[in-house]
Amino acid sequence: MIDDLQFDLSPTQYQFAVSDAHICMLVGPMGEGKTFAGTVALIVHAARCGIPIFGALIRDTHTNIRKSTAKDMKAYLGEHIQFRDQEREATIKTDPPVHLDLFGIDDQASLSKLQGPQYSIIWLEEPAPIYERANAGLPKEVFMMAIARAARQTGTKMRVQITQNPADENHWTAKVAEEPDEYLTAEDGTVIYKKLFRIPRGENTHLSPIARAANMAAFKDDPGKWSRYVEGVEAAVHMGKKVTTSYNPRIHFSDKILPVLKGEALMFWDGWMNPTCILAQYRQVGNLGEARQLVIHDVLYDEGIGTKELIREQVQPMMASPKWKNKVSPEGWRAILDPSMATSDQSSSRSSARREIENSFGCRCELGPDRWEVRRETVNEPFKTLIADGIPTVILSRTAVRLHRALKGGWHYKTDNNGNVIGNKPVQTDEHSHPGNAWSYGAAILFPYNPIQRIKNQDKENRARRVLSYGGQHWRQKPSGIYAPERQSGVVILPGKNIAKNK
Repeated sequence: MIDDLQFDLSPTQYQFAVSDAHICMLVGPMGEGKTFAGTVALIVHAARCGIPIFGALIRDTHTNIRKSTAKDMKAYLGEHIQFRDQEREATIKTDPPVHLDLFGIDDQASLSKLQGPQYSIIWLEEPAPIYERANAGLPKEVFMMAIARAARQTGTKMRVQITQNPADENHWTAKVAEEPDEYLTAEDGTVIYKKLFRIPRGENTHLSPIARAANMAAFKDDPGKWSRYVEGVEAAVHMGKKVTTSYNPRIHFSDKILPVLKGEALMFWDGWMNPTCILAQYRQVGNLGEARQLVIHDVLYDEGIGTKELIREQVQPMMASPKWKNKVSPEGWRAILDPSMATSDQSSSRSSARREIENSFGCRCELGPDRWEVRRETVNEPFKTLIADGIPTVILSRTAVRLHRALKGGWHYKTDNNGNVIGNKPVQTDEHSHPGNAWSYGAAILFPYNPIQRIKNQDKENRARRVLSYGGQHWRQKPSGIYAPERQSGVVILPGKNIAKNK
């Protein structure tokens, strides 16, 4: 780099700029310096590669690049950046240099450039719509093409970077953000890594107090825009009343891919022409006696096919992957099914989805209850309790993102304009209903609803907390083999056990 070019980065900006993940996302409120961090990341990537690099900067329109992004880059870099052809090309004059094509997807002639050049880095700026700024965002197809083209320059490393305000939770960028860090593992073992960085509100100390207050004033009467532009979190999209009101992503959705252990495992199935298979496993919880935690590992789903096709195209390949291979013996599987899967096919009285599962995995199959009234409470019940402080009864691995999207609100009851529920069953016709139904059959068998016992358990937990509150000094132990989100303490309070002093 040129000696007199220095940058003062906030902690999150720095982590984003120096990350060597193949796909890097920087998300945060307005005014927190996302474009600044993206510009620095271009220079850092050139230094990482050690040779002049070629890249692309893409927005919804070239006009927005000229009026916003290019102006910001000139302010950051001054004489160290040179634009040409009406801001359609740029060179950052560092050592090694960065050569950029800049275009919006409204310019089809420019967008076709993405098909040809051998890029090392592609930057998608504000791919989520910002209607207040006449920004229509970018379709997911541009992101997919960027992944395919950002690893083509010989002798360099791949980087696709996204800088944006948070989107609506149903936008493709929000869904990519929820994907595991191991975004894809190729057949030869090559892994494409993704990393999400969130800038906390207020981290940019260079934003003036009046600018920050003005941002708050602009969106104080709009909860969705306040979430996105002030708080820096995805805005909730309410399609209706969520079925699993007790599901809390902060507690029940892991930041990491949780490993499959050797031993027994479970399958929860929903049938018909949108077959869904949830793969799960109980995990013994350290020093808590017989307490066990249910880990949801994977959710396999497809549309317009049968159970046999899903088994052959997705479930069996998953069983052959390093994650699952040789972990579960045939006698170690337990399958809980949609009761309709026991019905014989029209083609043969000896053929059914249940028989296909039994023949494929050699497992014992149980039928979940057909009536929704029996399943309604059980889908929520395990999310209402903790095994111990900070340790949920059920936790979803990062790879169970399809079930996560259903439980956090995608699986819903239809409502009228006043928010009143229409009917007594959830919507059954969208992509979220099938993982939701598969979960409901498993939950009904594993966590049968017993309100009297639940009250007793709650009283027991409350008594334990009161006992602890009487003591002057607590002793804490971190049990081994328990999954709890990193934000939680993950400790179990055991009075009288001199294991480790509370600090």
